[in-house]
Amino acid sequence: MFQLGFSSLACPDYDVDQLIDLATRSGYAGVELRFVRGQVDLTTLEEFSPAKIGETRRRFSDAGLTVACIDTSVRQNALDEETRAAQQENARANVQIAVGLGAKYIRVFGGPIPGSQDREKTLDAIAVGLGAIAEEAAESGVTAVLESHDDFSTSGSILDLYRRGASDKLQVLWDTLHTFRHGESPEYTWSQIGHLVKHVHMKDSYVATPEGFDFAPTGEGTVPLSEIVAVLTRNGYSGFVDFEWEKAWHPEIEDAEVAVPLFARYMAGVL
Repeated sequence: MFQLGFSSLACPDYDVDQLIDLATRSGYAGVELRFVRGQVDLTTLEEFSPAKIGETRRRFSDAGLTVACIDTSVRQNALDEETRAAQQENARANVQIAVGLGAKYIRVFGGPIPGSQDREKTLDAIAVGLGAIAEEAAESGVTAVLESHDDFSTSGSILDLYRRGASDKLQVLWDTLHTFRHGESPEYTWSQIGHLVKHVHMKDSYVATPEGFDFAPTGEGTVPLSEIVAVLTRNGYSGFVDFEWEKAWHPEIEDAEVAVPLFARYMAGVL
């Protein structure tokens, strides 16, 4: 059976203690780190420095919580070598944070394909670049997971990267909203990339189309959440399913203190 977590994207201004408090009060087994204390670049924060990260890890573990994933913005969709190298260095720094916190995964993106670049060359560069990042992360015991997002929101677009030479060390973070809004049923997506899925994001939406999406309180939207749970359960998925409530990007949506416990209650009912 899978475990439940949530992304700190839901409460971008919270510090570690506030995250722990919200998680434990709401019945979660883990958290996923995107923002902490208003900062999206975790490498700049003292609590994730080499001198302090052991103490930070103990605070999570003492509360019975797992740090499930470190969410980076790393991508390899540029053809400029200096830009690609900077992204690779950012991945290395976040791998060290993952190691220090005992997190199994770092999230990476394929990203949008810039219209100013040759599409085929860019796709090849993404495949090779993310594959190289995944290979290096694996040497430290961390798995790089590619989120189904941007121009890689369908199972076919993800599988194409492997045909272009991406390392099999690169695995997948299934953002269930994005595959659904691009026309894939949960069953179909799993049949195509389930063997690669190591981490899952869930959220609900009133409007979920290829053109865009919005946010709905869990269980009130159009995303087939119970069907997703059934697919994961039927196929023996045992990783984390994390609630990704994008409060940092959309301040108008419900606060974490309402949305995060609601997701946990909904999932308890479904399970």
